[in-house]
Amino acid sequence: MPMYEYRCPDCDKRFEQLRRMSEAEQPAECPGCASKNASRQLSGFAAVTAGGGASEMAMGCGKQGCGPGGCGAGWKN
Repeated sequence: MPMYEYRCPDCDKRFEQLRRMSEAEQPAECPGCASKNASRQLSGFAAVTAGGGASEMAMGCGKQGCGPGGCGAGWKN
């Protein structure tokens, strides 16, 4: 099962959860406030380079606050 990142709109907690791919887009329960409204976020990923180092690759719009787990522009996934 893949690991997905979520954000709770009620308490702004960000968390990860192992879920089936078929459940990925369904709202998740927040471990902080037990709200059932957490939504999935875009995740960044790490890539190993030929030199053996890891560099984080962030997906986003390039605006401040945009990157792994969220977007400062308020985009929703």
